[in-house]
Amino acid sequence: MALARALVFEPRVVLMDEPLGALDKHLREQMQLDIRDLHRRLGLTIVFVTHDQSEALTMSDRVAVFNKGNIEQIGTPREVYDAPATRFVAEFIGETNLFEAVVEAVNGEEAVVRLPSGAQITSVVSGSVASGQTVLLSIRPERVELAETRGEAHNVLETEVTDSVYQGDHLRVQLHNSIHPLIAKLGRRSREFAPGTKVFATFAADDCRVIVP
Repeated sequence: MALARALVFEPRVVLMDEPLGALDKHLREQMQLDIRDLHRRLGLTIVFVTHDQSEALTMSDRVAVFNKGNIEQIGTPREVYDAPATRFVAEFIGETNLFEAVVEAVNGEEAVVRLPSGAQITSVVSGSVASGQTVLLSIRPERVELAETRGEAHNVLETEVTDSVYQGDHLRVQLHNSIHPLIAKLGRRSREFAPGTKVFATFAADDCRVIVP
């Protein structure tokens, strides 16, 4: 009702400060779609404030991520999720695997970095980096694939399955080697590896990002 009363005056901008926080999951998701539809049909600007990362990605044409009053990054939902500019954005928007690494070489928009285990990873770079610089490597769990053989993948980490949990729409797999804990999210029809299975975690250069701390 409050939204209807506001729209009667045909405003150019509407501010919504966490309007769906008190709703249950299903109603909240339906209201997200309804507000998106209103935005398209009426052509007005909506400033939507939320602490729900999924809601921010669902609702927005552009997302501004704030941290302690400062803007960490502004971009489309895809830009903010796939190419986080800072550690805060990588950890706050969605889930990520984050490793410390040292840059060994830079080639345009890609860099080769070395993890503490000695593994070399080729990754896309967010920002400007130089050889020898300490950086962070961000890999989204759903970009990680698992196999029992090394295969032809460019980036490979030798790991061991410590746990595997079926969560309906995906399998959440916890992995570890002597240095790097890692989370993988696999499709619901993927093979479920038993704890203790030695596997290779693979991902492409486009599936990870080098972030300047």
